[in-house]
Amino acid sequence: MRLIRFLLQTVICLCPLSLLAQGPNVSKSDVEAVLVELDSAIVHKKEYQELRKAQADSLERIVSTCPPAKYVEKCKELYNLLSDIDGRGALKTLERIRRTEQYEHDTNLQAWTELNASHVYGTMGLYHKANNITAVLDPATLSTEERIHYNRTNIDNGANISDYMSDISVVQNEEVQMKAYYDDMISLMPEGLQRDIVIAQKEIYLNHPQEALKILLKRLSHAQGKDLADIHAALASTYELLNNRDGHIYYLALAALNNIRNGITRYEALPRLVYALYEEDQIDRAYPYLMCTMEDANTYPSRTLALDVSKYFPVINATYSLHRSKEDSREKMRNNSLVVTFVLLLLALGVAFYLGWHQNQAVEEKKRADELQKALDQAAIADRVKTVFIQNMRHEIRTPLNAIMGFAQLMSNDLSDEERSLYNGYIMESNNQLLSTLDDIIDVSNMEVGTFNFHFTNIDVNQLCNERFEEIREIIPPGVEYFYRPLNKNLTLHSDRKRIGQVLHNLLSNACKNTTSGKITLSATHYEANDIIQFVVTDTGTGIPPDKTDVIFEHFEKLDHYSPGLGLGLYVCRLIARALGGDIHLDTLYTEGARFVFTIPCQRNSTHEEEEETTENNLQSQVMQS
Repeated sequence: MRLIRFLLQTVICLCPLSLLAQGPNVSKSDVEAVLVELDSAIVHKKEYQELRKAQADSLERIVSTCPPAKYVEKCKELYNLLSDIDGRGALKTLERIRRTEQYEHDTNLQAWTELNASHVYGTMGLYHKANNITAVLDPATLSTEERIHYNRTNIDNGANISDYMSDISVVQNEEVQMKAYYDDMISLMPEGLQRDIVIAQKEIYLNHPQEALKILLKRLSHAQGKDLADIHAALASTYELLNNRDGHIYYLALAALNNIRNGITRYEALPRLVYALYEEDQIDRAYPYLMCTMEDANTYPSRTLALDVSKYFPVINATYSLHRSKEDSREKMRNNSLVVTFVLLLLALGVAFYLGWHQNQAVEEKKRADELQKALDQAAIADRVKTVFIQNMRHEIRTPLNAIMGFAQLMSNDLSDEERSLYNGYIMESNNQLLSTLDDIIDVSNMEVGTFNFHFTNIDVNQLCNERFEEIREIIPPGVEYFYRPLNKNLTLHSDRKRIGQVLHNLLSNACKNTTSGKITLSATHYEANDIIQFVVTDTGTGIPPDKTDVIFEHFEKLDHYSPGLGLGLYVCRLIARALGGDIHLDTLYTEGARFVFTIPCQRNSTHEEEEETTENNLQSQVMQS
């Protein structure tokens, strides 16, 4: 009984270990799904590679023009980008660093440069150059990070040499040295995911797949980015040692997918996947992956990649040719049996195409008719606007000119000083009215052609508001009170003083024209949350009729035909406000007159050039929308 109990316990304990030795189950559907995803990535791989190439070109321009203080840092960034896509470019970048003065005096930079050069030479298959570089480095003089890099470089170079022993002379006691490199690197690395990956890689090298699999599966769900790619590649090697073909192909495909999506042309997993699929007699899958590998063999001059291609291509190409020949014969037989059906379908498609074409022609004709009608409507609107503009302009220019000419003729007569002063005032008033009309026309013209200039300065808000009130003091109707509610503190606004003053002047002038009793108020409020200033002009005048509230900011729009002006004042005000990053609107809830709200950002942190460029763009956009 004791013997039977012991045997049962032994079986129970060993069952999980045997299952773990084979690894988690990877089904055929899992393999097919990741291969389909890899197919899609290969179709679009040029997009990823072009993106990486564009990034490298952009960084190359930055390196060629950056100051000496940042030159080495930018060269390192360029190397990290080129190391996976262009071996020659990576070596050229390292040579740039060698020529700097910082390289001559910085031992850490020297070690970093030479270790990366050895890594690139090893990847390119120039193992003698790679080993010559690492041979002269003394590990005892390196920092912890550099020693890890040193060990990893030697391991990569040693693994590549081992794969192609017939072509490269292998260093003596290779296994002993490789184990020493692994042990040294593991002892230097802190506890964590990367250290576990290196331990697993060592177990794979020592042909202990069960131990490696335990570590990798434990860390798989926590890995991201490059760590995840390293785990996928290691899992592929582990499943190969366990003779689990589905798992081997599955993780090779994941590793290849990760490389292609990151634009890496220095493939390692894809050639291995080609041969694994070939051994599984999946020629249709293996052949396009082989073609993809061959296309990129010259992009990164890798001896490893070239040997992979030369080793797999002849046998796979011959097998694929035979396979395609059989498939073509079957396809030809199927085509011959479907000729009649194809002809009938072709005739049916021809009829359907004709009907569709005829219908499309009718739709196109209707579309052209609609576009023509729309163009005619726009032309009619433009003609109407032009007519209104000419009529208004004729009236607004002739009226002050007639007054100027009439009073000028009267002043040629014998007049008293009082009469002469009165007539002179009428002439000056008409002259100012004419100048204001011409200024509005010129402003609108400059806005439409994009030559409306802005000049940004620091503005004292309270001073600006007081100045605008002083300007309109003479036109305030008798009996009308006017107030300015200043900010409770001094505030400097960085904007265009002239244009903001123009907006305030127009709003206050309109209030004076439409107010015969009551009061006119100007207030300024600073909202710190949004860092904006809000100007509010309120009057107790005639107000804005409800049917005009939506159109008063359009050009050539007036409250009535008898009102003076071209109807451009509020139109210009809104364009200026929006070009400066703010806005202006009518408060429709106010019913005792009219209230206009003008909001403008403080814009303290922008540079002068950036503000002018942004303001001009905003102005052109507003004119186009209008």
